Amino acid sequence: MDKKIILGLLLSYILLFICFIIALILPKLKVPKEITRKVVHIMISNWWIIALIYLNNYFALIPPITFLGLNYLSYKYKLVKGIERDDPKQLGTIFYPLAMILLVLFGISQHKLYIGAIGGLILGYSDGLATVFGVTLGKRKLYRDKTYVGSITMLVMSFMVTFIILNLYHQEYILLGSLVVAFSATFNELFITHHGIDNLSVPLLSSIVYYLFQLIVQLI
Repeated sequence: MDKKIILGLLLSYILLFICFIIALILPKLKVPKEITRKVVHIMISNWWIIALIYLNNYFALIPPITFLGLNYLSYKYKLVKGIERDDPKQLGTIFYPLAMILLVLFGISQHKLYIGAIGGLILGYSDGLATVFGVTLGKRKLYRDKTYVGSITMLVMSFMVTFIILNLYHQEYILLGSLVVAFSATFNELFITHHGIDNLSVPLLSSIVYYLFQLIVQLI
């Protein structure tokens, strides 16, 4: 096995261990469970950076498959209570690594892992920070439990994530593509949230929207 791949896998499990420690420590510091979940949410999404640098092949499936197994055990046996919701119908911790697996498969199949990373990092940073700012600063409701602050954060962060990735990979129509993905991700997060399904729908649809956008651009 290539040394670069071994390093990528090692860094992936170091990141997982750090997230595990954070999930155990923050509740003891009286940090609200929802904030703890989203901090871990954001931290684990940094795995995509590791994948893009070290695991740009099917070896990238190994860490998220491991995450899925561990998250299932945590969900079933409440091993890491800091990341679990009280409602057993909430399957967000299962959908999160499942989305990672599907995004890796999609990205690798297109020889463009960065398309998967767009959805993965939007799920981490955009959705994560939207909840953090929405819970701590949001006062006015936009729709159901979603606040104006949270939705604006989702929109801005989704744009920034997409814009940065597209710049790094020298794509065309970067500004327009980033806006299209940002608005679609925000709409998705605002209306599709039941039982943690947004942990699956937000990243998958964000990446698919950009993929379709790219196809259209190629026809222009």
